[in-house]
Amino acid sequence: MTNLYKPVLLAALACTFAASALGQSKPKKAMPMVAGRSPSDYVDLYIGSINPKTRSTAPVIKAPGGSVQCFPNFNPEIEDFYLSDKIFGFPVGFGTLMATTGEVKTGAKANASKFDHTLETATPYYYQAILEDPDINVEYTVTDNALLFRFTLPVKETSNLLLTLQGNSTFEVKDNKTISGFVTGRGRNNIENKNYFYAELSKPGSSSGSWLGNDITIGNVSRTGNGLGLYVSYPGTAKTQTVEMRVGVSPNSVAEAKTYSTNQLGTKTFEQVKLQAKDRWDKELSLIKIKGGTERQRGTFYSTLYRTIALRMGNVWDTYRSAYALQDIIRPHETVKMINNFIQTYERTGWLPSSGAMIGHHSTSVIVEAYLKGLRGFDIEKAYAGMRKNHMEATMIPWKDGGQAPITELEQNYFDKGFYPALPARADAMEKENVDKYNKLPYQVRWLPEVGVPETVKEVDGWHRRQSVSVTLEHCYDDWCLAQLAKELGKTADYELFMKRAHNYQNLYKPSIGMMAPKSADGKWVEPFDPRFSGGFAGEGYFAEGNSWTYTWHVQHDVQGLINLMGGRDKFNTKLDSLFTIGHTMDKLAFLGQFPDMTGLVGMYTQGNEPAYHIPYLYNYSGQPWKTQSRVRMLMDLWFDITPQGISGDEDGGATSSWYVFNAMGFYPQNPAKPVFDIGSPIFDETTINIGNGKTFVVEAKNVSTQNKYIQSATLNGAPLAKTWFTNTDLMNGGRLVFQMGPRPNKTWGSAPELAPPSMSAAK
Repeated sequence: MTNLYKPVLLAALACTFAASALGQSKPKKAMPMVAGRSPSDYVDLYIGSINPKTRSTAPVIKAPGGSVQCFPNFNPEIEDFYLSDKIFGFPVGFGTLMATTGEVKTGAKANASKFDHTLETATPYYYQAILEDPDINVEYTVTDNALLFRFTLPVKETSNLLLTLQGNSTFEVKDNKTISGFVTGRGRNNIENKNYFYAELSKPGSSSGSWLGNDITIGNVSRTGNGLGLYVSYPGTAKTQTVEMRVGVSPNSVAEAKTYSTNQLGTKTFEQVKLQAKDRWDKELSLIKIKGGTERQRGTFYSTLYRTIALRMGNVWDTYRSAYALQDIIRPHETVKMINNFIQTYERTGWLPSSGAMIGHHSTSVIVEAYLKGLRGFDIEKAYAGMRKNHMEATMIPWKDGGQAPITELEQNYFDKGFYPALPARADAMEKENVDKYNKLPYQVRWLPEVGVPETVKEVDGWHRRQSVSVTLEHCYDDWCLAQLAKELGKTADYELFMKRAHNYQNLYKPSIGMMAPKSADGKWVEPFDPRFSGGFAGEGYFAEGNSWTYTWHVQHDVQGLINLMGGRDKFNTKLDSLFTIGHTMDKLAFLGQFPDMTGLVGMYTQGNEPAYHIPYLYNYSGQPWKTQSRVRMLMDLWFDITPQGISGDEDGGATSSWYVFNAMGFYPQNPAKPVFDIGSPIFDETTINIGNGKTFVVEAKNVSTQNKYIQSATLNGAPLAKTWFTNTDLMNGGRLVFQMGPRPNKTWGSAPELAPPSMSAAK
């Protein structure tokens, strides 16, 4: 690889990430940028490709805003991509391309090849690897709608280019040189879609053929079927030969796919296309320029910025938290494009996309955030109609058709009583012998059948369950978002309705434990209940991939209201401090066996899962902003790195990466639909954000270092800034935010109640 990370022994990779992170040598002072390195040179595509939880990040290569992307298919038996010993092919959107030698064989496993990371190059714009078994060097680069492959074939052996098509397909091979066709698939709601392609080889092969299953047919062909593949063969020569393949891809027609290939690749050489792609990424990543920091910090910054830009933010359950907020600043046109896609889906299906497979109607947050920040270019009234329908007529059941299904009695309980109900306890659940039995169970198998009644609502998925507390909290946040837009659009009745729902979190705050807890439909607290362990596997009886220690703080729109519930700032801070220090009182592996999503743990705070990401900023609301500054610095340093283990958990669509980008710059959208930013602790001497129209917003941190993480004072455009937040308008007007940093906290800066960021409720 040409990236900062150099492969190490697999034995070292097997070490725990915590040990890896803590073992890094960290320079005390910022080091100058390495001469000649551009932003794309700092990107490590394999960051997070060894994951402590599930499938790892993928080294995606694509053009900025492009429609095609490609990364190797690794060994499907190894979920941590970096540890794969083989490449099984190169997916191109409509199928998988692979190169072999000798006899043509079918099946991905039969054609897989060993490869070596030390003989590989992975950048945002170019990939190269040696397939060791056939001794073929594979390279590719990309444009918006096309890919360009280059194969260096070995001498004296027949080489084959294989294309395995996805699903039902139609293709034609002409003159052993051009390949065209389409594949047909079905997306959400069973809507049919087609992917068209046009591919041209730089030189014709000596023969070609196709297969269906294991039956191979020799000869130029035109075929239709399910499970098809095709090949073009090249005879061995006395010298190595190079063959290029230019591939255009379109959702509309073969003709358009050919046009993409002609217009975007044309007669350009491989190197020209590659350098053009590199230049585009350098310009895109230079939308945020940094000075200072260490090589490790710079590498992590540009790697996470790349991931945030490159990944498609389809599932808004996680990306609404900060990925869209970052895109609104530096690439607002992409947000507008996505919102128009939401609206088109609503027109086509009758439902506005919600939160994918998870919970909440968080497309509401994305749309409201964009509109309140001044983004236009979409039909806000039609978007509002779709959002309102979601909030009034769509199911809240986790994983139920992506939220695109009618309501049940569970939603009606939320509408009527202000909370999403959990399954009730059995009548005898609180009898002493049953409580004793429950308490003696291993924590990882404590589950509702021990104390609760069987599920009564047939629509609820028995695996993901009701997640009742999390559903209540995430939906009342969305209701608050929609209320803000209703007010902006003059819809007074809707504003009052959704603002009333925005207070629903209060219905699940249990004063006796000072935390959020489940209630059954009759309004009774579910007992027994342990804030750390109740909810069964993944906590999903009551929570989404976590426990009460995570979700008690999920009141992004009304932190002051939560402070009031807890009895004021002092009690709030004591509880918040405990989050980062409380243990699980059991074997760590047993705890993670029950809560596999709670990775990157600091006490009960989980940096590896998105619902926790706003929590370190809550000290800004409770008069102790220096603790926010200390926490975010520690979390960045501990749980992010330019290694395959450099991301501590979920990174589905750029949310985790955007968290690092924001925090490295020194601020964060704790409540993304409120057009303000909370201040943290920047790590760079200077960060310059290109906000368009020739304007920039600069964050300068004077005397910043590893030790100097505390803000002593601040100015915004030369005027003293005493509060712990600034507005989106401040940022988008351009200017300069300057922090004076020091090694010990200034406990007077930003600590007064009137300096806290805004909340729905006033202080009591």
